[in-house]
Amino acid sequence: MQDKKIYYSSLIVQNLKDYILCTANLSEWEVHDEFDNIIFTINGTRESLFNFVFCGDQCTELSIQKTLDYLRTRDIEATWVINSHMKIRDILEKCEIKHVSTPKKALLNMKNYFLPADVIPNLRLNAVNGSNLLEQLDLHTSKIFYHGVGIVSTFFRGLSNYDDKNSRLRFFLVTLNNEIIGTCGLYVQDSVAGFYSDGVLPIYRNRGIGTQMVLERIKIAKQLECKYIVAHCMKPSVNLYKRLGFQVLGNLYLYNSSA
Repeated sequence: MQDKKIYYSSLIVQNLKDYILCTANLSEWEVHDEFDNIIFTINGTRESLFNFVFCGDQCTELSIQKTLDYLRTRDIEATWVINSHMKIRDILEKCEIKHVSTPKKALLNMKNYFLPADVIPNLRLNAVNGSNLLEQLDLHTSKIFYHGVGIVSTFFRGLSNYDDKNSRLRFFLVTLNNEIIGTCGLYVQDSVAGFYSDGVLPIYRNRGIGTQMVLERIKIAKQLECKYIVAHCMKPSVNLYKRLGFQVLGNLYLYNSSA
């Protein structure tokens, strides 16, 4: 049972890593793997939001320090993704890489899954596949997640001329009665669908919209014959995922290194 939990947990982190690397390649940003058992992305801004560092299980203090020195030489902040079973958190803190958040890992096994009834049937997901829609995505995520305007459109610039219908990566503007009320994303790799960037504008929260956003992407994942769906959720969203049949598999640790 413990081995299965570790396997499921690894699916969640692997999908996040694949999603970030896919987006970095699509948008022609930098991907670095020159230090042992570490791979990281640099997205054209100094802020940590989409500059990600992924440490392998055999990662050493030396490779962590080399990566940190490289990032600081270039005046770049970064988010470090650490799975719960990894033994390097003490090393990160020793290097003054600070723990910033602990989202929960959630997984849905699609085998024999019965899709619940819609909560808001007229909610729509509109794919971002052009520069104007990408600007709208950036504007609305800045209002939802309180980041600077321009960061999302910079990292996801490859979406501006992207074939969303035949792609593993999809981002959506969520509309209700033709009004944009939120955003969400989907990344599919190896029969695993990852749900990302779920957000609802403050005035529309607590109306079931988040639940319907998840349901709409479950429908897409089912059409794509995905075996598993994975997500990361903060404490207020845990019960939403549990109600829809997701299993919560412990913590994902996010750290931040300053420039």
